[in-house]
Amino acid sequence: MADPLPTRWPQTTIFAAFLVVLALAPLPYGGNTPLAAAWLAVAMGGLVLLWAAAALLTPERLRLSRPVLFAMLASLLVLLWIWVQVRPDVVGLLPGLEAHPVWRAVAGRGGQLEPTIAIDPWGAREAVMRLLTVWAAFWLAFALAQEAGRARQLLTSLVVVGAVYAALGLGLHFAGIEYVLTEEKSWYRGDVTATFVNRNNYATYANLGLLAALGLLVEPFLAARSTDLRRRAAELLTTLTTRKALLLVATLLLATAMLLTHSRGGMLSGLAGILVLLLLALVAARPSLRAGLAGLVLALGLVAALVAYSGAGTLDRLAEIGGDANLAAGTRFAAYERALAMIAERPWIGHGFGGFAATFHLWRDERFHTFFDKLHNTWLEHAVELGLPAAVLLYLGPLVLVAACLRGVFRRRRDQIFPLVAVAASVTVGLHALVDFSLQIPAVAVTYAAVLGCGAAQAMPSARGRGRRGDPATAASPGGSMDRAVAAAA
Repeated sequence: MADPLPTRWPQTTIFAAFLVVLALAPLPYGGNTPLAAAWLAVAMGGLVLLWAAAALLTPERLRLSRPVLFAMLASLLVLLWIWVQVRPDVVGLLPGLEAHPVWRAVAGRGGQLEPTIAIDPWGAREAVMRLLTVWAAFWLAFALAQEAGRARQLLTSLVVVGAVYAALGLGLHFAGIEYVLTEEKSWYRGDVTATFVNRNNYATYANLGLLAALGLLVEPFLAARSTDLRRRAAELLTTLTTRKALLLVATLLLATAMLLTHSRGGMLSGLAGILVLLLLALVAARPSLRAGLAGLVLALGLVAALVAYSGAGTLDRLAEIGGDANLAAGTRFAAYERALAMIAERPWIGHGFGGFAATFHLWRDERFHTFFDKLHNTWLEHAVELGLPAAVLLYLGPLVLVAACLRGVFRRRRDQIFPLVAVAASVTVGLHALVDFSLQIPAVAVTYAAVLGCGAAQAMPSARGRGRRGDPATAASPGGSMDRAVAAAA
């Protein structure tokens, strides 16, 4: 087998620009303004076009696995369905393709608008722009992180950028400055939000950087076996005070900032992701029972100590859940009940992508005194908008990719850290999406898409790994000259 194509400078330049765009995505306000979302869409779309041109002129190896192909097909079908929802000429074309009832009300008042399945076809266009931005971020990460060196640079960049935003948020918090950029806070005073408006959204963003940092910290154990776990642990403790000291500082900054958001969902989903990451790392390392239990106890002890130190406010808020007046009034759980009723009314065709706010306005009752533009449950919200079949397709693609990453953690002999972080990040964002809308914030969405794309790119066993699955010597010397020689001979 021939050697892989060498790294091409156009792709390297595009990759550097991609990292810059990811770094700037949280500016301003998590990218959650029309202008910020538009520039992010233009930047990601432009980079995809540049990548396509570079791939034609100076091709690099691109391996497309079946999970990635399936996810691409599912995404295309979802996009096609959204197009059907906003086209007036498809209404009545087939049984069940009915215009939204709101159009009958408009027609009854003399309106001249063309009816569509979607309640808000104009909102669908903006929602599609944001969705395509996320898919573009995934593709760029997947295509450019096929090389392990770039995958490592991507994770490292997310840690560095996340630590910078965490330091900014902590600095403002401890200085008592209640501002988000140039705007004074009207909500979440006393909480760390960095450049985000909502503490829950920032908590998810901080969790993504935190998981990347923890993954890089535990990476030495993935290459270990039960006989040398003690040596690897000693080496890690030594490097934490030398080469990995900055990584440890970044980890502490990100963890502290996340906990000081006082986001209950952020803390619980973050801890779930951390536990998944640590447990999978332990299982992948195949330690002895004694070493595994010791490592697990140590990890849980460190997490508990950090929560006790910086998460007291969040723990207090968790204790208030049962008596929270806002929840008792039904504003959130009642919204879920309304959403289920909306799904039951149009389970197959939905109310239109991007049209939740308009739909919910028609279904609200006396229990709601605030405007709900987001459901605080992204899974349910997309089911309301798309209908159940398309919503299943929307999430089935990423779930298949996560399953492929989980498989890659145990199939690969090296670089398992990338699919491992992708799995842990998916657990975190998936759980938090059950009670909030962080995944609908552009900066969070593109960052997660980059992590998942990186994990999917590195989830497949390399050609070299498949050719030498039983050779412990080459497995212990990643990137060495012997690897290249064996690959060339194969």
